[in-house]
Amino acid sequence: MSVATSRLEAEVPQELEKYRFASEIRSQIRELQKRNNWYNFFAIGLDWLIIAAAIGLYYFKPAVWVYLISIVIIGSRMRGLDIMMHESSHNMLFKNRNLNKWVACLFAAFPIMISYRAYIKGHMTHHKYLWSDIDPDKIRYKIVGLDNPNISRTQFFLRHCLKPLTLAHVPRYLTGMVKVTMVPKDETPFDTVVRAVYWVAIIVCSIIFGFWLELIMFWAVPFLTTLQILKYWAEMAEHAGLENDKELFATRNSFGNRFERILLHPHRNSYHLVHHLFPAVPHYSIKKAHLVLMQDSEYQKAHHCTGFFLSLAPGFSSVIDDIQGRIPFWNKLKGR
Repeated sequence: MSVATSRLEAEVPQELEKYRFASEIRSQIRELQKRNNWYNFFAIGLDWLIIAAAIGLYYFKPAVWVYLISIVIIGSRMRGLDIMMHESSHNMLFKNRNLNKWVACLFAAFPIMISYRAYIKGHMTHHKYLWSDIDPDKIRYKIVGLDNPNISRTQFFLRHCLKPLTLAHVPRYLTGMVKVTMVPKDETPFDTVVRAVYWVAIIVCSIIFGFWLELIMFWAVPFLTTLQILKYWAEMAEHAGLENDKELFATRNSFGNRFERILLHPHRNSYHLVHHLFPAVPHYSIKKAHLVLMQDSEYQKAHHCTGFFLSLAPGFSSVIDDIQGRIPFWNKLKGR
């Protein structure tokens, strides 16, 4: 082998080792990959309805504590729109490609300042080269120190659970976002113009019709605060601490309680391992896919967490314990 060939191979990112499920399981999964061409109108509409209700809640009871609750709710639904855009990137929103793209652009991607085309490019790289040096998630983990989670539990809790509440990570997050998804190099001129006109129209209308303050209070503020906090925790839960060369063990499912799922993992994004193994399964079928995959003994050994900070299910880790490779709380009790 020549030096040039060796150097070229070293520069090409390596894909993770794939796990092959039994044909019976794959056949059942294929049945779950069928798309419903109407469900996501409801899913996206519900996100927007909840946002409207959160705004209405504040006007019903105008108080600081109500406003804080409102922006947490809005931030969680912005996260929901983020997940809907993610579904669209896999052509899972609608069967019609134009509908799949433009519903996602107008009602999910553009509202949270993201270039649809740039998002797809980055996300496909993440799937194909997970945990390689060009994986956007790994790059982001390095920026905030999640590439090395083997510190004391107290340090980890302070740095990655409490510190995000101070928004200290937001400038770095947004700087990367501006470079990659807000001012992308490979976006078509048409898409750039549509995205620019979209926000210019909203801002101009807010000034003409006098809702510019509401736009700041109920969109800019939650976008810059609660959304960024929830994204930090949610993205940490997906892969942090799982760097290895096997696809089956490089991602985790993090079920958690209902409150955690609503805030961090809307639209069943908690089944993140299932998504990486079978990205063509739409979100409304992904829980069924998980139950099918549980027939496989190796899949049963993968990373399945039942709480973010603390797992109350015997034998299961919390996300925090799993990231740090610690013994689950209930297993410690058994050992006494």
